[in-house]
Amino acid sequence: MKRYTRSSSALRGPSKLGAGVRLAIAFAALILLCTSALAQEKTVDYWMNKANELIHKDLDEEAVLAYDEVLKLDPKNETALLRKASTLYTLGNESEGQETYNEALLLIEENLRTNPQNAKSWQNKAIALNGLGKRDEAKEANEKALVLFDQSLEEDPENVSLWKGKADVLAFLGRWEDALQAYSRVTEINPNDYQAWGRKGEFLGMIGKYNESLVALDKAIEIIPADNDDDVQAWNLAKVSVLHTSNRIEEALSLLDNLTDTYPQNKKAWSLKGYDLAKLGRYNESLEAYDEALELDSKDAQIWSTKARQLAEMNRYDEAQEAFDKAIELMPSDDIKEIEQVVQIWLDKGDALNKTGNVDASEKAFQKALEISDEVLKNDSSQTSLMLLKGNALFNLAMYDAAVEVYDQVIETASPNSRHVSSAWIGKGRALQALGRNEEALEAYRQALEINPTLIEAWQGKGESQKALGRARDASLSFYVAEKLG
Repeated sequence: MKRYTRSSSALRGPSKLGAGVRLAIAFAALILLCTSALAQEKTVDYWMNKANELIHKDLDEEAVLAYDEVLKLDPKNETALLRKASTLYTLGNESEGQETYNEALLLIEENLRTNPQNAKSWQNKAIALNGLGKRDEAKEANEKALVLFDQSLEEDPENVSLWKGKADVLAFLGRWEDALQAYSRVTEINPNDYQAWGRKGEFLGMIGKYNESLVALDKAIEIIPADNDDDVQAWNLAKVSVLHTSNRIEEALSLLDNLTDTYPQNKKAWSLKGYDLAKLGRYNESLEAYDEALELDSKDAQIWSTKARQLAEMNRYDEAQEAFDKAIELMPSDDIKEIEQVVQIWLDKGDALNKTGNVDASEKAFQKALEISDEVLKNDSSQTSLMLLKGNALFNLAMYDAAVEVYDQVIETASPNSRHVSSAWIGKGRALQALGRNEEALEAYRQALEINPTLIEAWQGKGESQKALGRARDASLSFYVAEKLG
């Protein structure tokens, strides 16, 4: 009989290619950047622009190195420190990210002692505080920044930079309509500011105005300079994101078809195309898209893992196991992020084996994930991402009480703004359900939805708990929301 498991990938955050492989590529890329910059002055602006380009290309490790170059030239550059911290978080390096946010905060406070009327520094202080999970203090800093931006705009009402700063502060405060008005003012003053049109499109997408969002993004794409391929690709991918959010998968796929035709070297576009094709039930074509991505980078363990999961969904389990093994082979284990990805691949492999009814092999895969997690956590219990994966392994081994304890540890120790907190509440809800403690499970799902009301698995789990408690009407509503979000 198959073991009662949940897909481990459901609680997974965004993942990246193994950092060891990527770091080698990053250093090589940096050498190339330095070589290409020999004919031009290597200024702060040069490296900041280069970092932005690398972020657009999903080359985050390389972007961190570019920000380091900025900081060599200007050690007190608040923006570079904040962007570096954010990028480190994206890479899953929360510890170094927090250190960088703290470094930025000390610098910003020093600058504010000299110039307490600097709106941009107050805005940056809010960003640093938010990164450190100090949300109330961040809100106060943003409100101070807003007052100062308004004062400056009274004296200089045509200043685009001030309007952009005000818009971003308003967005942070959740005042989306006001933020949109501010960006509309930017596009009135300078109709050719494609970045402003793009941001406007992003804001519209965030509040569910998808059609208007797509119009604004189309405007941004239309006026991007013809030779700026990086931004053309970046804003088209932003448009794909809006289409995904609005569940317009066929339109997203059409756009990705155009992107891969025009920019066949865009690995991210091929990978997203594989996802969309699978979503539409075109599984063989999906695999072809993943193969195109692997043609561009055959050592991308994450794409191998994604392909493996796709093969498992198609019941092609032998091929899936080969792909999982390839992913494990390619994924180094030199640092914590790489170890986390190896653990996740073992969990995914266990899920696939479980679906074949091969319980013994499935248990061995889950046990391997647990052993790797435990070995690292013995020496460093602060790694909440790995702790979350340990909870998932325990759950899949039917060690539900132990899983609840681990999920509680994640909730208690993770940074308040970490995505791991909501995932841990969902994991705890599942484990409590398996133990028949449905009232407690319901509370766990409520906590997850309080953090993020769009979590499909939380709505699904909430419905299952309500159904088990005999609350059929409430359960139907929860399942309906889950279906609509899906």
